[in-house]
Amino acid sequence: MHRQKDVRWGDWVETYHAVTGDVVNKAYCPPVENFSASVSARFLPDASLCLISGGHYYVERTEKRTAQDNIDVYCIQFYCHTGGSELECSEESFGLQSGDLIFYDATQPMSAHHADYQLCKLMLPREKLSGYISTQRSHPIQIFRGNAAPLPIIRQLMLSLSTEINTLTDDQYTSIVDCIAELVGQIVSHQDNENSSSTLSRSVQHLRRLQAKGLLRHNLSNPDLSSDDLAHLMGISRSTLYRLLDPMGGFAKYLRTMRLARARQLLRLQNRKEIGELAEACGFKHLSTFSKVFRSEFDMSPSEMLNELHRSKGTPLNTYIHWAKAQ
Repeated sequence: MHRQKDVRWGDWVETYHAVTGDVVNKAYCPPVENFSASVSARFLPDASLCLISGGHYYVERTEKRTAQDNIDVYCIQFYCHTGGSELECSEESFGLQSGDLIFYDATQPMSAHHADYQLCKLMLPREKLSGYISTQRSHPIQIFRGNAAPLPIIRQLMLSLSTEINTLTDDQYTSIVDCIAELVGQIVSHQDNENSSSTLSRSVQHLRRLQAKGLLRHNLSNPDLSSDDLAHLMGISRSTLYRLLDPMGGFAKYLRTMRLARARQLLRLQNRKEIGELAEACGFKHLSTFSKVFRSEFDMSPSEMLNELHRSKGTPLNTYIHWAKAQ
């Protein structure tokens, strides 16, 4: 768990570039030197929660960005307070209100104009809602308002997570997260059934990228996994696979990125694991190769990152983004 106060604009931009690619202070906003934010966060292997209070800014997550990065989690957002924020997606614009609950699929492009706000944001791996909605589809943003059941219960549970962010045990936290996931899964599933056409993927390629990522994720520990293996598992030709993964830099680069993201996550969550065991768990045959590519990606060796984690857990926002990229 992490707590941070008075996040400056430079740190805010640096962190959000990792997840959106574009974050700016619009002309109508106060000067950047007056910007401030407060962040608290809590991390579990299958859930991550962040409580953010921030000022005026704009963020954009483009379709190209969603194809290139390694983030495909579901986000459940509860706006405890907002002073006029707007959300744009799929050529629609939504004016946000205090009390709004947002279901957001991170594979969808979006942009947001934030006024002063306080937001409780829960991120979940796609598998967490697999009992209710298709994890192989890209789902549109959904906004839930009013007091129809179970919305008041979800809001109260989200508030409980945020107010007790540093006091609940992991087991208690997990129980509340599971309850929220179940309730949200039910209402999103109901909306999908009413508007089945809106839950279709934006394209066949998008569906296939999700399928490819899921197969790679479940085979990361196999050091001999090849593009031929993945193409066979997907039932497509190797040339089709190459075209599919080209926006992510190709098969080898994408697989390496996923392995390194998982390695960094394991360092954070299991920092007592031997480096050699960690390399093997992420599909690297040789420790020397693992250390070399790890340093190339993160500008430090696994041991150096481990030592840095022991000295400081890092900022909540950075750890939050790293968690999302490893799912």
